[in-house]
Amino acid sequence: MNTKRRISYLLLLWVMLSVCKGQMTVVPNSSSVSPGTLDLTGEWHFHSSYMGFPAEVKAEAEDWSLIQVPGEWTMQGFQVKDGEAGTYSRTFTVPSTWKNSKIFLRCDAVFSKADLVINGKSVGSHTGPLVAFEKEVSSALKISKSNRITVSVTAETMADTLMSGTQYAAHQLGGILRKIYLYAVPELHLSDLSIETSLDEQYQDAELKLSANLQNDARINKAEVSLRLFDPDGESVKLPGNRKSIILNGKKQQDIQFSLPVNNPLKWDAEHPNLYKVEITLNSLGGSETIVKNVGFREIKVVGNQLFVNGVPVKLKGVNRHEVHPLRGRSLTPELWKQDAKIFKQGNVNYIRTSHYPPSKEFIEWCDSLGLYVELENPISWVGHHANKHWIENSPKESSFYDYFEEIASANLAFFKNHPSIILWSMANESMWTNNWSKLADFYAKEDPTRPTTFHDQAYGAFNNHGSKKMPVANIHYPGTSGPRVAEDFERPLLFGEYAHLNTYNRQEIKTDPGVRDAWGRGFRKMWENMYHSRGCVGGAIWSGIDDVFYLPDGRAVGYGEWGPIDGWRRRKPEYYHMKKSYSPVKIHSRQIPVPSQGEPIRLQVENRFDFTNLNECQIHWEIGKEKGISEMNLPPKKCGILSIHPQIEDMNGKILTLRFVSPQNIEVEACAIEIGDVKRDDFPFQKMTSSNLDVNEHNDQLTIKGQDFSWDFDLKSGIVSGAKVNGESVLNGGTELMMLELKTGPCNTEHSLEIPLHNSVCSGKKVKEVKWYQKNDSVKVSVKVNFYQAEGQINFSFTNNGQLLVDYQMTSKIEMNPRQWGLVFSVPRSSHKLQWYRRGLWSWYPENHIGRTNGTALPFGEKALHQEAYSKKPVNDWRFDAIELGTNDFRATRENVYWAALSNSNGRGITVLSNGEQAFRSFVNGSNNISFLVAGYSTGGGDLFFGGHYSDEREKLEEGSTFKSSVKLQLVKK
Repeated sequence: MNTKRRISYLLLLWVMLSVCKGQMTVVPNSSSVSPGTLDLTGEWHFHSSYMGFPAEVKAEAEDWSLIQVPGEWTMQGFQVKDGEAGTYSRTFTVPSTWKNSKIFLRCDAVFSKADLVINGKSVGSHTGPLVAFEKEVSSALKISKSNRITVSVTAETMADTLMSGTQYAAHQLGGILRKIYLYAVPELHLSDLSIETSLDEQYQDAELKLSANLQNDARINKAEVSLRLFDPDGESVKLPGNRKSIILNGKKQQDIQFSLPVNNPLKWDAEHPNLYKVEITLNSLGGSETIVKNVGFREIKVVGNQLFVNGVPVKLKGVNRHEVHPLRGRSLTPELWKQDAKIFKQGNVNYIRTSHYPPSKEFIEWCDSLGLYVELENPISWVGHHANKHWIENSPKESSFYDYFEEIASANLAFFKNHPSIILWSMANESMWTNNWSKLADFYAKEDPTRPTTFHDQAYGAFNNHGSKKMPVANIHYPGTSGPRVAEDFERPLLFGEYAHLNTYNRQEIKTDPGVRDAWGRGFRKMWENMYHSRGCVGGAIWSGIDDVFYLPDGRAVGYGEWGPIDGWRRRKPEYYHMKKSYSPVKIHSRQIPVPSQGEPIRLQVENRFDFTNLNECQIHWEIGKEKGISEMNLPPKKCGILSIHPQIEDMNGKILTLRFVSPQNIEVEACAIEIGDVKRDDFPFQKMTSSNLDVNEHNDQLTIKGQDFSWDFDLKSGIVSGAKVNGESVLNGGTELMMLELKTGPCNTEHSLEIPLHNSVCSGKKVKEVKWYQKNDSVKVSVKVNFYQAEGQINFSFTNNGQLLVDYQMTSKIEMNPRQWGLVFSVPRSSHKLQWYRRGLWSWYPENHIGRTNGTALPFGEKALHQEAYSKKPVNDWRFDAIELGTNDFRATRENVYWAALSNSNGRGITVLSNGEQAFRSFVNGSNNISFLVAGYSTGGGDLFFGGHYSDEREKLEEGSTFKSSVKLQLVKK
């Protein structure tokens, strides 16, 4: 064993000695000791390079810098040398009422090792990043007097290496990251409380099982424990056998257990998060305490290759979630925890994987109350994985790791086991299966037989597949489009622990064209549909939930990148709505229906994809024209049926019926728009030019074509349309430049520079070989033979007498490439800045702020634009208004499947692209004078290395000698 490895394992042994044990005292809601808690969050004094021992810190700490707790020190502008400690200190006064009580210090998270001193006396240490811990500190405190607490925190430890935490976040994660407080309990008090529920074979009646440990530090002889149960409405529930007298005879500890029948309680599931409250009261001569805990009556089982909740097989519609904020790092606030849970719930998510460490207790409590299944993961990642370079020279198979793994698992079990939302434990992320994990799986099965456990490796294939077959739930990351087929007959439930990775590493594509985010929805919808219909696929978690970007005080932006359906500021990005629609529990598959016969209702086929909810529990709102109504439908879960709507409107042809489904939790889970009969798609808010005779003039290689209220200019030398006017106003500056953009991605790393080059160049090396023109009847024809470095071919122009221009082109590629887009680029004056469009969307209905909406208006900048240089400041506007030099996200995004798209000036004069719903349109600011737009004959999704395979059926590679062709129809318009 080399020296480096020997040091590592010695460090690990030392780490293991300081990990908290898997038992915690219960913090009472009320007790004979009042107040029960003392909050230690807020301002502390901090030293980034204190050279003494923590026990030596005294009043001189008052001269140190101030720091906020909780919080990362890096995000607050402090720098601590790698491997050294940052030292926190503050004073506090212990209430006089805490005399003769037991006092504990609890901290919900440090990163990653803490040495704790109170009044110069060590009260213990803890190692375990983002794992809650507590220490009994009674003997170190001075009642009714000032006390000093000092916490020495080291970020870089072996525990950090095993988590890959600092590496992953691309900055030092050190600090007290979650709340820290003192609490006091009577000398006779409860600890290690466990609450379990089980259901009978009919999943109706339940058994409430409660166990705890009585800690008798006062050597009291007798105590009484009583339970009360309250239903979700606060009504008391009959609970036979709810009171016990405990004979202690001075014993220091005593286990207690209750097993109580509950008649047909309301069950807890993600669609009906019914929470009961159990009130536990302990009375003795040594004092009293009352503890109130939420209880969800539910039962989790694995049967065959499916996961069952309360006897029903469920599909996990999930996201991975990091604790992240651009300015706070991995230290969040109660408001953010609440906001995250609500945002994902509103997005039809029913499952959260807490990648790659336990979250806050507050977040889990919101999951309990809102109805989100949780897979709770240990802070262990990439053990034996190539992503962590530590394992190049060190073996992940060392048995000495096991004790640390078990201690971490035990601590998380103790802290989180009573939460109904947690249905799955995760031992580690993307690690190599070894005997250590096999032993840990046995530990979980023994300690918590009520939930299955999983391990995030690869359950099949050649990569990182080392035999984790004993896990109840199998796992694979990024299975690709073939994954659902494999899962169908897999022997265990197969969880896609990470899948459908959002566009992230194709940074140039994303910066140039946010439309790649909209195109993600197309691949994702197809993937989810196949997962939904695959019996053995228990579901999956999108990678990832929230952008992982940190704006450091030194001006750098670090982190893997913008991979979330919501950004770090919690704004919804385009992918959020695609997630919401794909995960929707209600499906109406028809977007167009014929006009019903006279007197007949509108009939629509509806699919209910809820796991537990009958549609008669939902509100169904409909609107057609000015008429509105509410319908009802009795449709059990996993069934299809016919919804009948009876509007009074007589002529429904050409109308659009809007439907909104609202869940029992008052969440709009589905919205759609149904076209009835013949709906016009080319009805745009402009007038076409008046038909008239064309006046054609050639002078100095310039061809001018004039109509009654319009004109075109054509440069015969360069072979392009060089201008157009409507009523004397310029509406086109140039055009017909060929663009061939190759799919482009980058490496998977934590670089997040904002200095990303654009990917937006037209073809180069242009040479015009031949130009011919002639006038025939009411049109002028021009043909151009042209050669670029990338392609060569012919472009044909046809100018008509009503202000229309048809451009046909056929090219032969001179290079081999995988294109993302190819087409022709035109330019208009900056004054033609108003973009309007109508397109065929992936969905029939979109929110008004979605860049993929079927019709809308966008400006290149405007008053709401947030420019890149302000990205480190909290934005106040929608994500669509974030802007670079090409314009806002909304303005510069590709619109696929356009029927028409127009750029016009303030007088309503401009140019419109007319199409058939098959082409794509993308506009962008091009310098100080122009706005350019691409009319793409071919457009596909982004080139991101993780998601690109989801577009395999639409990719069209160009070989050298390949021919590609398309056409563009332009119409000059006015108001």
